[in-house]
Amino acid sequence: MLDELSVVFPFDAGVVCALSPGATTSDPLIARSYPAHFVDYLASPEWYAEAIEPFGIPRTGWPVCERDLPVDPMSLRGVAEYGRPAGLLEGLLSALLNSEGEHVGFLMLSWSSAKPPPDRAFAVIGHVSTMLANTVDPLRPARALAAAMDDDSSAVSIGPDGRVLALRGYLADQVAGDPETARRIAQDLLGEGQQSDALVMPGPDGRWLSYRAARYRDHLLILTVREAEDLHGLTQRELEVLSALSEGRSNAEIAARLSVSTRTVRAHVEHIFAKLGVRTRSAAVKLSVAEGLRLASARTG
Repeated sequence: MLDELSVVFPFDAGVVCALSPGATTSDPLIARSYPAHFVDYLASPEWYAEAIEPFGIPRTGWPVCERDLPVDPMSLRGVAEYGRPAGLLEGLLSALLNSEGEHVGFLMLSWSSAKPPPDRAFAVIGHVSTMLANTVDPLRPARALAAAMDDDSSAVSIGPDGRVLALRGYLADQVAGDPETARRIAQDLLGEGQQSDALVMPGPDGRWLSYRAARYRDHLLILTVREAEDLHGLTQRELEVLSALSEGRSNAEIAARLSVSTRTVRAHVEHIFAKLGVRTRSAAVKLSVAEGLRLASARTG
């Protein structure tokens, strides 16, 4: 990316950072020739507060030069403490706005000459900024995944900073509006190194909801939710027993967890087999994993 831009205008240092919508910390994806401590500063909320938000850069998406800022560039910490000591006398900053108009990152180029870049550099960067934004947008793959889901499914993303954002579906706003529960469900589903899993939970209005979580790129989690259509007639107690079976619990362990007798557990297991149309514990577990017929409460016990 930077190699192609250097053909348009030769620069001495450059960085491309991704930014989740609404966040003030960024993730440097590509950095060239900037000091490491400067790159760390560019990823911080301080840089966003100092050089991004005050000048309305996220709202324009058009590159801005240091000399065109409405303040003395030397009044900015990023310029005075990092840029000038590194011999960088001029710079260009462009917000990256995706196709939905969301600010998802920024591009910054710096050079050792005090001369501004030619007009064609501004034009090229301005016209390709949306393409660059769609490339670095942390949520772009998640949105594509959500768009391909069934119409009755909803999806939210959970960023590495814990932010929960609605992606699609009528349940998404409800889930995103309760971020603590969304994070807890995702953590409950995805253990160490686990890529995806599913479970069912009773919703606030008594409906059963099916949740599935998956790890995605850039430490992003996708949590999908839909109304559970087919629980095979299983009761909540039977789902608790089935969840425990999926964890490899013995009848005695399940009885102790549920404060019932082993005879009661055996009866529940027989009913589960009949409702699922299976004959063995392994077959019941295999079906429960495939269809996400496990309860969060049993998994955390």
